[in-house]
Amino acid sequence: MDTFSTQVAYALFRFYCGISIAIGAGLSKVFHKIDENGDSGWDNLAFGIPQWFVDQVREIGFTFISPSFWAHLAVYGEFIGGLLIAIGLWTRVSALQLAFQFFVVSFIWYDEPKLFSMYYQQLIFWSFVVITAAGGGRFSLDAWWEYRRLQLPGKKQAVVVMALLLSAVSGFSQTNAGVSFTVNNPGLKTREIDIRYFDATQQKSRGYGYDLGALASHAVHMPAGARVYDLKQGKLLFVVDAADNGRTFNLDRSYDISEAQRLQATRDEQAEAACRQQKQFSETPETDSTPLVHFKVAGKFPWNRQIHVRVQMPDETTKSNVGFSRKLSRFEEFQVSYPVGAKLYLCDGPYWKRAVSETLILEITEAQQNYLVRL
Repeated sequence: MDTFSTQVAYALFRFYCGISIAIGAGLSKVFHKIDENGDSGWDNLAFGIPQWFVDQVREIGFTFISPSFWAHLAVYGEFIGGLLIAIGLWTRVSALQLAFQFFVVSFIWYDEPKLFSMYYQQLIFWSFVVITAAGGGRFSLDAWWEYRRLQLPGKKQAVVVMALLLSAVSGFSQTNAGVSFTVNNPGLKTREIDIRYFDATQQKSRGYGYDLGALASHAVHMPAGARVYDLKQGKLLFVVDAADNGRTFNLDRSYDISEAQRLQATRDEQAEAACRQQKQFSETPETDSTPLVHFKVAGKFPWNRQIHVRVQMPDETTKSNVGFSRKLSRFEEFQVSYPVGAKLYLCDGPYWKRAVSETLILEITEAQQNYLVRL
């Protein structure tokens, strides 16, 4: 029914959908960090489309014209299109573009998309389908323009919208050193992996060990050059670079490691060993002063819920970019190991992103050995 209350409710719904996409998805790409490990000041922000997103678009298969073209269309569609939807201006055009974009996210991007399990992405998709069908509604600039007979002609309107969405196609993108990738264990046995990165400028190592359960996967965000090892075999499995952003590595496969990557890995391993000897290694579970605590993590609810946890190591003075991100339920447990004094923060989004609020949930003590922590 087209009542006053339903129109008010729809206007609030439309405004929330538009603003949340513009700020939550678009703004963080339009203004992105140059150095993911740096602060959030203006000196560390670049205007334009981050290279990792262009590479991600290329991996999906949008290469006709160029991946940069589609990346700019998607990002400015999120940012500018979201703002247009919020105020109800050219609502259907903007919502249609975002509906198509989240159709790609929901049903094409992932290797095995499921109709009802990926509810978050699919709810966003259907929200923009509804807005495309309903338009701006009574409380929108579209309705005001129509009432005042000031609506732009259709062809001119389309030209203006496309000019806004495709602006800066040449881009101001700067390479982002952060690489988001997934480690997948398709086997029936738990695999012990070690994810490691050495920062030569600070002479400091970052990383952690991880028990990856059977048929499980683990999302990682580390700088380019991060190394992943099989702890039981003592083998270097692969080294990630910027082109691996968005990639999934299956542990039952072998990956090529270039000679340059192998040499750099050897240098990093030697530097890490020297740092340990000088007691400058940031994670020192081998020493008596900071023993390693092993405990299990599980979910609170019967259903799977995406959990993002950032880990602050005891001797790190700046905010770390290390943690784990995975779906957890009450019936699924996995083991983690961290040194005494490490702090675990529950984040309301991926911990490697800039504007994420977090809550301290645990500070590791020796008494928590073999504890079960529910998140």
